[in-house]
Amino acid sequence: MDTDGGAAPEILRRVPLGAGASSEGVEEKTLQDLLFRFPEALPIATIDPTYAPPVPICRELALPAGYADALYVNHLGRLTLAEFKLWRNPQARREVIGQILDYAKDLASWDYEDLQRQVSLALGKSGNALYELVRQLYPELNEAEFVDNVARHLRRGEFLLLIIGDGIQEGAANIVDFVQRYSGLHFNLAMVEAALYRDAANGLIVQPRVLARTEIVQRFVVDSGLVTDITVADVDEQQDTLSDQDEENLQFWRAVLQDYSFADTSVEVPVPVKDSTLYIKVRNSGYGDWALCFDGFLQRRASTIGCFLMARRDQPRAVRIFDQLVESFAELQSEMGNELEHWQNPAGRPRIGFCRYGSLAFLAEGEASADFQEAVAWMRKHLNFLVSTLHPRLQTMLADER
Repeated sequence: MDTDGGAAPEILRRVPLGAGASSEGVEEKTLQDLLFRFPEALPIATIDPTYAPPVPICRELALPAGYADALYVNHLGRLTLAEFKLWRNPQARREVIGQILDYAKDLASWDYEDLQRQVSLALGKSGNALYELVRQLYPELNEAEFVDNVARHLRRGEFLLLIIGDGIQEGAANIVDFVQRYSGLHFNLAMVEAALYRDAANGLIVQPRVLARTEIVQRFVVDSGLVTDITVADVDEQQDTLSDQDEENLQFWRAVLQDYSFADTSVEVPVPVKDSTLYIKVRNSGYGDWALCFDGFLQRRASTIGCFLMARRDQPRAVRIFDQLVESFAELQSEMGNELEHWQNPAGRPRIGFCRYGSLAFLAEGEASADFQEAVAWMRKHLNFLVSTLHPRLQTMLADER
């Protein structure tokens, strides 16, 4: 759509998965090929950002239980298995879920050498092909650390399992019976609907959407040690009971983000959350665009609200860029005003941003409170100023680091 109103919106045609070209449908293999060549289209960061960004490794990975459609890994050694299926009936859906769980069980019985051998067979390459594929995107990747990370996740059964199809209707409750018998593994499983459309130029558009996912919850029990619970979250149907604090947070962020946009329109506006912290990713920063991120926060104990830029400590490139900003902080403060602060949180992690000090009683008072409205206006102004000033600068710095 032309945002200036100069052109009419285009209506896209929905096309089915699993139908032949004669019916204008798309074969499963076509979808598999698209999402293998363009892994950034997979909603992995939404499901679990620790598995992002995915690097495609191979298709048709041979396992004792069968052939997995696709294998991905990220630079942290976290593995993702994907199955691409047309879900024709309930029996087929159950079979696909059971199948990918069997694949996960097989994978958890392997060590790094087993995985490397099967990857090499699938690719027809010798040597440490798994590491070499990732190193092409991350030249500074240490081979020994990468191998150790992959081996550790294999040993623990820590995987992301994706079932990707069209017309998926399986509810989250129906997954529980399948996952309980694999509770010794620490996998996440997600069901992704890949809606397919064609535009007027006959281009194919894929719109992935997370329908349901499992969540691994670890808790300590005094007498028994560590216990792992597997819970299932239905993205469409889950209705969490919110605490009073959650309700207050959600009300505040909704007010802040209502009809909101950044002056830097390339930045994606987040959705309101029930948490005390709101996250905004920085494009091209790595780690699924989360290596650098902006945070908005509500700190009741410290009687502070504010927003800041931070870098993940395990992302060297992001840390280097953040350190460069710290070194030029006097220049930044001259440009953005003396209100800009540089500080460290209690864990010693550095931040650059703005803070507003004073009681947060307005959160309980709600939208009718003048203090609430004043705090919302402050956050809207300073969040936009921080993000829209630093984000373009970060993009330049990130491009120079490539």
